[in-house]
Amino acid sequence: MKNLFFEKRCRYSIRKLSIGACSLMIGSALFASPALAEQVAVHETATNTSAQATSINETTNPDTAAIEKQLSETENKVAEQPISENTPAITDLVNEKEEAKPTLTEKTEKPAQPTEKEGVKSEEAPQVADNKADKPTLADVPKNEEKSLRPKEIKFDTWEDLLKWEPGAREDDSINRSSVELAKRHRGQLVNEKASRRAKVQALANTNSKAKDHASVGGEEFKAYAFDYWQYLDSMVFWEGLVPTPDVIDAGHRNGVPVYGTLFFNWSNSIADQEKFAAALKQDADGTFPIARKLVDLAKYYGFDGYFINQETTGELVEPLGEKMRQFMLYTKEYAAKVNHPIKYAWYDAMTYKYGRYHEDGLGDYNYQFMQKEGDKVPADQFFANFNWNKEKNDHSVEMAKWLERSQYDVFAGLELQQGGSYKTKVNWDALLDEKGKLRLSLGLFAPDTITSLGKTGEDYHKNEDIFFTGYQGDPTAQKPGDKEWYGIANLVADRTPAVGRTFTTSFNTGHGRKWFVDGKVSKDSEWNYRSVSGVLPTWRWWQTSTGEKLRAEYDFTDAYNGGNSLKFSGDVAGKTDQDVNLYSTKLEVTEKTKLRVAHKGGKGSKVYMAFSTTPDYKFEDAAAWKELTLSDNWTNEEFDLSSLAGKTIYAVKLFFEHEGAVKDYQFNLGQLTISDNHQAPQAPTGLSVVKQSLKNAQEAEAVVQFAGNQDADFYEVYEKDGDNWRLLTGSSASTIYLPKVSRSANATGTTQELKVVAVGKNGLRSEAATASFNWGMTVQDTTLPRPLAKNIVPGATVIGSTFPNTEGGEGIEGMLNGTITSLSDKWSSAQLSGSVDIRLTQPRRVVRWVMDHAGAGGESVNDGLMNTKDFDLYYKDADGEWKLAKEVRGNKAHVTDITLDKPITAQDWRLKVITSDNGTPWKAIRIYNWKMYETLDTESQNIPMAKVAARSLGNHQVQLGFSDVPAGATITVYDKADSQTPIATLKSENGGDLATAPLAFDKQPNLLYYRTQLPGKEISNTLAVAIPQDERKIAAVSLEKGPKKTVYKEGEKLDLRGGTLRVQYEGGQADELINLTHSGVTVSGYDAHQKGEQKLTVSYLGLPVTGDLKVQVTGQDEGKPKEVAGLYITQKPKTDYLVGEQLDLAEGRFGVLYDDETEESHAFTDQGVEITGYDAQKTGRQTLTLHYKGHTAEFDVLVSPKAAVNDEYLKQEITAAQGRQSTLAYTFSSEDKQAALVEKLNTAKAVAENHNASQEEVNRALNELKQAGTDLDGNQRYQTAREELEGLLESVREKDSQAELIEQAETLLASEMPTPQAFADMKEKLNKKLAPTEERHHVGSMEPNEVAPTVEALPELVVETETTAFERQERPNSELLKGQRRVVQVGVEGQVRRFVEVDGRGKRTLRSTEVVKESISEITEVGTKVLSSNQPAEGVKDLVLETPKLEIEEGTVSFKRQERPNAALLKGQRQLVQVGVEGQVRRFVEVDAQGKRTLHSTEVLKEALPEIVEVGTKEEQVSQTRDQALSAAPAKVEEVSKELPNTGATRDASLVALGLLGVMSGYGLLAGKKRED
Repeated sequence: MKNLFFEKRCRYSIRKLSIGACSLMIGSALFASPALAEQVAVHETATNTSAQATSINETTNPDTAAIEKQLSETENKVAEQPISENTPAITDLVNEKEEAKPTLTEKTEKPAQPTEKEGVKSEEAPQVADNKADKPTLADVPKNEEKSLRPKEIKFDTWEDLLKWEPGAREDDSINRSSVELAKRHRGQLVNEKASRRAKVQALANTNSKAKDHASVGGEEFKAYAFDYWQYLDSMVFWEGLVPTPDVIDAGHRNGVPVYGTLFFNWSNSIADQEKFAAALKQDADGTFPIARKLVDLAKYYGFDGYFINQETTGELVEPLGEKMRQFMLYTKEYAAKVNHPIKYAWYDAMTYKYGRYHEDGLGDYNYQFMQKEGDKVPADQFFANFNWNKEKNDHSVEMAKWLERSQYDVFAGLELQQGGSYKTKVNWDALLDEKGKLRLSLGLFAPDTITSLGKTGEDYHKNEDIFFTGYQGDPTAQKPGDKEWYGIANLVADRTPAVGRTFTTSFNTGHGRKWFVDGKVSKDSEWNYRSVSGVLPTWRWWQTSTGEKLRAEYDFTDAYNGGNSLKFSGDVAGKTDQDVNLYSTKLEVTEKTKLRVAHKGGKGSKVYMAFSTTPDYKFEDAAAWKELTLSDNWTNEEFDLSSLAGKTIYAVKLFFEHEGAVKDYQFNLGQLTISDNHQAPQAPTGLSVVKQSLKNAQEAEAVVQFAGNQDADFYEVYEKDGDNWRLLTGSSASTIYLPKVSRSANATGTTQELKVVAVGKNGLRSEAATASFNWGMTVQDTTLPRPLAKNIVPGATVIGSTFPNTEGGEGIEGMLNGTITSLSDKWSSAQLSGSVDIRLTQPRRVVRWVMDHAGAGGESVNDGLMNTKDFDLYYKDADGEWKLAKEVRGNKAHVTDITLDKPITAQDWRLKVITSDNGTPWKAIRIYNWKMYETLDTESQNIPMAKVAARSLGNHQVQLGFSDVPAGATITVYDKADSQTPIATLKSENGGDLATAPLAFDKQPNLLYYRTQLPGKEISNTLAVAIPQDERKIAAVSLEKGPKKTVYKEGEKLDLRGGTLRVQYEGGQADELINLTHSGVTVSGYDAHQKGEQKLTVSYLGLPVTGDLKVQVTGQDEGKPKEVAGLYITQKPKTDYLVGEQLDLAEGRFGVLYDDETEESHAFTDQGVEITGYDAQKTGRQTLTLHYKGHTAEFDVLVSPKAAVNDEYLKQEITAAQGRQSTLAYTFSSEDKQAALVEKLNTAKAVAENHNASQEEVNRALNELKQAGTDLDGNQRYQTAREELEGLLESVREKDSQAELIEQAETLLASEMPTPQAFADMKEKLNKKLAPTEERHHVGSMEPNEVAPTVEALPELVVETETTAFERQERPNSELLKGQRRVVQVGVEGQVRRFVEVDGRGKRTLRSTEVVKESISEITEVGTKVLSSNQPAEGVKDLVLETPKLEIEEGTVSFKRQERPNAALLKGQRQLVQVGVEGQVRRFVEVDAQGKRTLHSTEVLKEALPEIVEVGTKEEQVSQTRDQALSAAPAKVEEVSKELPNTGATRDASLVALGLLGVMSGYGLLAGKKRED
């Protein structure tokens, strides 16, 4: 049964893109990476059709049984459907199954013939008539069988593909498996008093770039998400897809952190996605789940630990599947236990147990079943709450967890870091922390990887990550600074360390670098990121104590001992100081054999010690555990005997610096640290070989090497030899390693090159090397290098103007100016969908070419281009300072727009104007990865890559070359010598595609042939070579194996040889080969198209005669009986995905007609005589349509989906953020107009969010306006100014009177976290008074005995008070609304008044005047008065309507109270605001009968009002503390936790409350109302 409230409120969900950050972070329907999947609300991929498919009968409100029946009918059909949307490979699969031509009837048994225009694909060679040959028919164009060597993420296109998967079957399986076992971890003593031992952290991260040239094992760039704070994580979720990449798994496991894949179901209500979800839960006859078994098998084979289930598909097919989903998870656990690979599930707060998608923002009444135990098993191990939680919802999550007998820390409160900008995210910490400041729930980090966009370099990434995890305080033991909002994870969660056992080594390798060092020397002088080899980084960054200035601790990527970086401690030492740097928490057992090895460099001018704590309290009091290092200017690897500590445990490791005097520019580097009792180097790898290779030219190649490793190795290093030097190629934990770039210098000799592999042990020692030879097959002189490409001149440009709002988060405009694509966040993205950006180049430039990399270039929306920028213009500023149009682009759907300007333009300032952000994606945003410009054009043609050129030996010293993916208009010339100018063959491509030479005959088989390419308007390319197979086969005989399909021709028809094959036999008993008659080496003569009758044709191959008869028949045009239709087949489907109510669109549909004489015709669906039946625009679901033509039919399926729900989740998040801002300095110190603007936009946003009929445009507008209002707040600047003024006055008061009472009060105010502007103003006034000169009165003359000395009266003080005034609520009739209906037409806005109160010396208050700062705006609600007669239907009403009572839900605000309380520290008459008043919120449930009578049934308090509290000075009075002490000592009410479902309290969402009321209040017409609405 549908639920009205769920249907209206189920809108958006966990991030697909972030408004503000706007990164696309959507997973494919299941397995494809989020960036590569096409996330469209309406499924556009063609779907399976068959003659057996039937239409799905669906009523307006189908019952559960009907839906179950529908599910069972579609499960099998969907199993082979695409799970990623719009993937070409899927389309091919679908076409293959759905669009196959029909089998002819017995009367017309002739096979189907493709039309001439279709041609014959070489891959579609016909079957051999009998099984004489073992080999398949050779394709007409030779092709390399080897695919790209670059390994990619594991993905599956269909459920069927997943079910067919077998371990090791994929070509790159050995590369994509993890190699590091999950390490054990130890949690030591808490170093931060606020950190929780029980709370956990789960990170959902896009860990990889999605650019097409990215490999699943790393890359050759420094800037990458090289995550290094594993000590605080409980689990890492690989957000990109089902199977995490091996580098991420290895890095996590080495640090003791489990890594999960993501089981992703689209945020969608489309029928296609609903069917996919239902098919995933398909059960075998025994009730088990085959998909669940495969998930376990995947995890076991690839070596990861579980799955995060992001199930956001909703709709009628999904609603009944809650119990089935739960059983799916439980069965997974059962099967995992059987195969000895336990896995865990993390569940996202999206799907409810009974009502489809709904976010409870916590563990609640409608999703708890996914966390409820069954025996000793749980379906979900962790629960990731959505992002709009608050204190009340968190309270309920805690209660629910206890009721379920689960830990409250199994619930993870989601932090949306993508939108907020990492550590700049506004978090409602008060809702998460208990009264002691400790977490009440665990933390779920969504998109922590977007932190990479906050900086330009890899070093920047680590500095930002330090702030994120350690906080602005930079010390994991310290507390959050009072003027900062971000805590730092170390403040909240206890660390854990994998440094346990008897061996621990680290070279502080972060998994990326600018260079690679081996024993202190550079071995790879270029950037890299191989996270598979990342090590264990310091537990505490940075826990330092010093008697003077602390040294600066950081990674040093310019100098290292091993890997990419060392630890550097540097700074100016002022004088005698001692300094501790606590590095690691450990639990290392020390034996008689244990030794310490330390690689270090520098430190002159100090003494440096390595010290260990042998007690769990991290005290370093054991004298034998201190080792002084012998310092040197060069890298030194020192060894120390630790046998004196045998039997003890090392619990912590630190450095100690002792300086006797000042040192300028002090620096000490720590390069490697090893504590181990194993001093044996690992065994050398064995069996090293190059198993795959692909040449780019004679100096550069990619390859895959393989060898046998050993368990003592932590990872392996692969080197190449160039001349006399060994150069590191890569590092990896695996024993099958992809080498992205094997290279040799231009002066290298010979055709081979030596490679070697070294094992690096878990004790830090290196093994002997295993070596192998890389066979280039040519010398460096056999190819030439292309010219360098033109340089992009945009990097270094600055942004000088923009119509887009400033954002504190990442993915700002600068992200598209760096010329790189290193991650999904390495771009500019904006939720504002149009506007302009102005940039200034480093100097005026003469620009001839302009290139834009859109979403698809970065790996988003790659298959449909819907996210690519559609309409945009380029402007430049001319010499007169006027903006002029340089180029406009309209209707773009390409991933990259590469434009040569109409004429060169010289300018320094350029403008990009975006008009249309995208091509219709539901994830609307501007996404531009790069803006590039060039001063010169690349005039040299790009040659066809060597990987796309293949040579085939045909025998008899004849050779054929094949070229794949040749651009249209290209000319390829082939040469027999590298320096020859005379081609032996020339090929021209008119339309682009694959080309093959005619057979090339040689006296002796050559080793190499050479080729060049020339494109229209460009110069000829460099020279490349192709290796020729050395084949001495001689042809013995050639015979006709099978004739062509077509043997009967009408007069004038061209000969068609398709389907015919030859058998080629070789001397010496070598295997026969089958050759197509269409091969360029085949010659057929004797055919005359105008000679009627039978004709015998002559066939030869490579000049050799072919035995066997090839006969054809030529008939007259009018001879024979009229041809008859044999069958229809669909060649191109029309639009197949619709929203309910859309009309059928047949424009793109085409079908073929096959006649009994083997001829064919092609027709459009819209041609005369064609009829399509079976479509119902008002019925959702799968529909099988029938095409009728000349008495024959063909079927195809279309999907009709409900209209997509409105995306208002970001709006709700921004509302929560805006409400949070109101209690920050940014708001309280802002100017009144800025505050008013925020309140106005907030009220508007609330109204839009509560309006179930709001359009997406209204939601987007409200979101952007609210964001802008928040950005416009100027409170932080005003606070800083006010603070500086106060600090200046305070310093002046100190100079005048250092003992003044005001000094302490001012210092307390400055130290407070939330001072008010009024408190600052009051204190400023007091300080000014203190500084004002005192007036003196002098009495002239003598004083009479009875004369009284003059006194100075205290002047009255003027106090300015500001408060809000509630708005009025007005109702007015509306005859167009039905009686009982209500509609808010004007949102109420509070007013503001200012009172001027005079306070005399005795505290007496006199109101002097009142000023209206801002008039309140009344809330106006229209009330319906229209009554439908029960006797006569109103006009336009087709059915009589029974007016039963219905339930209305209203929300309103409650004004806060104002309280005053005495303060003995304040002078009488002084006032101080200590708590800002906050309005409350209530919800009323009102019954409205047919006559409009309204009865209040219940009232629910959503949010208690907070009173405004003002302290009033009473310094002259004696104040007793007894009462306050008694109040503070009053025991809190303790509630027993019962086994009943916890009370949801007064904070549950209206829609959830209404759910519970549906059953008992059906008499009020809720269901009737729902039917009318449906």
